[in-house]
Amino acid sequence: MSEPILPIESIQERDVDLILLEELSTDDKFSEWFIQELNLPLFKSSNGAWRSITDFGLGETDILFSYNSNNKNIYVLIENKLDALFQDEQFKRYEKRAQNYINKGSCDIAFCVLIAPALYCENQNNFECFISYETIIERFEFSGTKRSLFKSNLLKIATEKLRRGYQPVNSVPVQSFWHSYWVFKESEHCNLRMKKPGIIPYQSDWPMLYDDDLRGIIFRHKFAQGNIDATFKEISEEKAKEIRSILPESIKFVKHKKTFSLRIFSGKIDRTKDFNSQIENIKKGLKNIEKLRDWIKKNKISD
Repeated sequence: MSEPILPIESIQERDVDLILLEELSTDDKFSEWFIQELNLPLFKSSNGAWRSITDFGLGETDILFSYNSNNKNIYVLIENKLDALFQDEQFKRYEKRAQNYINKGSCDIAFCVLIAPALYCENQNNFECFISYETIIERFEFSGTKRSLFKSNLLKIATEKLRRGYQPVNSVPVQSFWHSYWVFKESEHCNLRMKKPGIIPYQSDWPMLYDDDLRGIIFRHKFAQGNIDATFKEISEEKAKEIRSILPESIKFVKHKKTFSLRIFSGKIDRTKDFNSQIENIKKGLKNIEKLRDWIKKNKISD
């Protein structure tokens, strides 16, 4: 039996832009699902979607989506990535454009989000708010129409393209910083587990640390943000409310798309610069990981 013929040889980012643009422009059910999946304010009605918007001399927004939520006009600035690297300061330009829209009165609230294959989403540390191509594929397949199944097939071709061609590129200065961080952690905080750094791409900014007694919790030291997060993989909404009710003021509760974190600000760190010159914030961050860990254990929060 002969191999099935693909409907198209290769999918580019522009093709995915147009698929998403059509859905957000014509299907309110998809838009409602999209917003809910990102854990953004409740979708009521759409105001439109536009592609390749350049405003304020701050680069390009791949897709701009506007919708209404409880008398608020919401802008969603969407960056679509298939296989290209982030440009320098790209996420910061997105944040600046979002703030400019608010300042100008174009919208009441603005969010910056990423859509990309899961492999890309998992290897970037800029956008905390994202949807993977694979999640969108599942949505299309759930819809089950001939049109949606065709679109799911196109996105599968795109994700396969990334899997075949994705090779993380090592950044020597960032790798050096991570290695120094790991050596210091092994010496001063050996009760926290961290994988020894190997290839470290330039964008890698969130080392992950673990305590073997706390299953389902990942500690992240978010260098550029200056935050320490303890992220819970699986926990009920009821348990989350209970935790929130007993949190001390020094610990912030942060809701993500499908999980939540406990957060302490510890001071910003630049992974591209000298490790020793930033040692105080590094020490503070690791101590705050232990502070979060000890609070979680004391209050018996881990499942």
